[in-house]
Parts: sequence; C-alpha cells; structure tokens
Amino acid sequence: MSLSNALFSSVTGLETSSTAISVIGENIANVNTPGFKQRRVEFSDILGQALGTGGSFSQTGSGARVARIIRVDGQGSFESSERATDMAIEGQGFFMLDDPIGGRRYTRAGLFGFDNQGYLVDKEGLNVQGFTIDPLTGTSTGQVTDIRLIPGIAAPQVSSLVDMSLNLDADPTSAPPTAPFAPATAQATSNFQQSVTLFDSLGAPHSATIFFSKTATANTWNWNAALDPSDTTTPPAAPADPYVVIGGGNLTFDTSGNLTGLTGNPVIFNFSGGAAAGQAVTFNFGPVAGVGTGEPTTQFAEQSAVNSITQDGFAPGALQAITIDTDGVMVGSFSNGETRNLSQLALAQFPNVEGMASTGNNNLLETRASGQPLVGNPRSGQFGAIRANNFEQSNVDLADQFVRLIINQRAFQANTRTVSVTNELMANVVQLGQ
Repeated sequence: MSLSNALFSSVTGLETSSTAISVIGENIANVNTPGFKQRRVEFSDILGQALGTGGSFSQTGSGARVARIIRVDGQGSFESSERATDMAIEGQGFFMLDDPIGGRRYTRAGLFGFDNQGYLVDKEGLNVQGFTIDPLTGTSTGQVTDIRLIPGIAAPQVSSLVDMSLNLDADPTSAPPTAPFAPATAQATSNFQQSVTLFDSLGAPHSATIFFSKTATANTWNWNAALDPSDTTTPPAAPADPYVVIGGGNLTFDTSGNLTGLTGNPVIFNFSGGAAAGQAVTFNFGPVAGVGTGEPTTQFAEQSAVNSITQDGFAPGALQAITIDTDGVMVGSFSNGETRNLSQLALAQFPNVEGMASTGNNNLLETRASGQPLVGNPRSGQFGAIRANNFEQSNVDLADQFVRLIINQRAFQANTRTVSVTNELMANVVQLGQ
C-alpha cells in the first residue's frame, strides 16, 4: 500500500466516523421525540487492489464507507396522556395519514386531535385514516376514509320492544277485582300495575302504565297498556277518564305457575306531539310454554313484583365524550346514556419496514424497497393493539448512544493520527531527494 493510499484510507475513516457521529447526534437530539426510531450506521470496507505474490493472493483495501443507515424499529416505551386521541401502537403497524399533496404517509407518532371541522388530524393537519362504521351493525365496513366526528344531535330510536319479567300473585286470598278493568277505575279494577317509558319517533318520552287484573278463570290474567290522555291522540272512552287504554290481552299460566299463553301483541300507539302514528310495540313477558327469550314471568303465591323491565328506545342525545378501545374502535358516549361505535382506526404494515423513506415530522413513505402496504384492523393478524391515552416514546437508548459516541470519537481521533503520521512519512520521503 502506498503512502497516498494510506492517506486516502484515513480520509474515508474520518468521513465514516463523522457520519456515525452525526447519526448518533440525531438520535440523541430526538430522545424525547414521540414515535422516533433510532438510526444505526453500518460500514463496509473498500477493496483497493489485489496483488498476486507467488503462490499466495493478497489484497489491499482503500478504507471504509457507509454501507447503509438503517432505522431500528424496536418498540418504544409508553407515556400516559390525558387526551383520548393520543394513541400508541403496541406491536406492529403504522397509523395512516392522508396528505393531499404528497400522498399517503405513515407514522408511529399517535399525537392526534380534532380540527375545527371535526377531522382527526396529526400535528401537521394531515387527516388520520380509518374505517367507516355500519350504523346498523356497529362494525367496520372495510372502507378506508378520513376519520371525522360531525357535531350535532344523534337521532332517537323509537321503542318497539318491552322486555318485562314479573311475578303475579297466585295467592287465592288475592281475589279478582269485582268488575272488569275500566280506565275510570283503573286502580280498583286491577291487582298490579307497572310503568315504563316509551319513546316516539321524535324521541319524546311517554309514560305507559301496564295494568294486570286477575280474572275469574283460574290461572288467567288480563293485561292492559294505557296512557295519560295528554300522551296520545286516541280519545279516552269518557272525557273524565284518567287513562286511555291502548291495547292489551291475556296471560295464561299452568298449575306450576309457568307462562303458557300470551295474547294482545303488538300494541299500536298513537303518541301526541306530532310523532308518527301507528307505532307498534311488542311486550315480551319471557318464554311462553318454554319458547322465546328473556326472563320468565311467573304466577307464584308471592307478592306481585317486577323482576326486570327494559325497552329498546331512547331519546336524542348530544355527543359528550369519546373513548378508543384496543381494537381502535372510537366509541361515542351521548347525553342520553347511549354509546355508539363511530369509527375504527386503520393500520398499515410493510414487508420491509426498513425500506420506507423518511419525510420528516416522524412520517414515512412507501417505496419500492418497502413493498406495498397491508391495511387492516388493530389486533387482527400481524397488527398490534391500540393504547389510547398513551403515546409511544422514542426508542433511543442514551447509554448505548453515549458508548457508540465514544467509540466513533476514538475512531475519528485514530484516523486523524493516521493522517498525521502519513504526512510525516511523506515529508521524510521528500527530504530524501534534497
């Protein structure tokens, strides 16, 4: 190897050490950058020339070069946040961002928030991508689009089903009323009553009262659904009646107290206040003759009482808060007590993550080297889970970076010394000719 070759080799050593120190400096500078992945420099030698000497084969090098700078995609630790829209991915995958100028981008930095138009965006204003939700099933449609929450009032749901489980007193001392049920004398002509709130097509509540009357026929009861006259467009039987009977039927039990017969469904309500007429409501008292769903209605020698009662309607409600589960489903909580799936985050993964190109701001681009992305739901296949109210910290290990910094500093100093020694030797060669 000539002295000039030694000099040039030392220069390549200075260059590679400088590059390594620069990368280490970038890592240290981004130790607190959410979602940042540390870089690592890999070196390779440079073949200078091959020398054949007798029966042996010798090679001399021409220094070193930077083979590549790779991104180390290890999991960063998690830091908690008070914001539900701050998210981290526990496992593989990238959040997807829509850049109207530069195309789709990908990131691990899940510091998101809503803009003034309701779009979920990152700190640069790029729209976060997710799957739309089928309003009927509450599940993902698989269609990727911008995640957006539209402020306003959620539509009400009309009541169409009442599930009621109760016991009607079979004690023979509990005699039937002396007269058939009549709205004018509802209390005197019934043995038991229970109220339930029903919602009309406008979301307005109406209190319906269900009256139960024992009949002279053994193991048979009448039930009647009634409304206050102000709650219905159906006129009362008499102007002074406190209730308007809307519908009803019979409940039949066997000698063991089990419900064996039910008539009277559905009951058609015509609510007042401008709501749609003809609202059909089915009253489910549990299995009839062993067939059906719900908790059973019984006739035992025990005081009449309701075990449970629910209905499927609700009033309109305003969105009050959102939560995001580990599947990336954004769940809205409304002022009417209802919850609803609003959207689901979409994640992307690549065959070769190291082949992605960095664009700054912790964003990455798809390249030919990375391969095409696979898009899917969190916690499905190879995709990781979503941790809301958290964000992923940098995966930079300061102790490791300081060790690497010292090693590359010493390498730089050693190459500097090589340049100095080579320079002295070349000066000596020049002096030989004087």
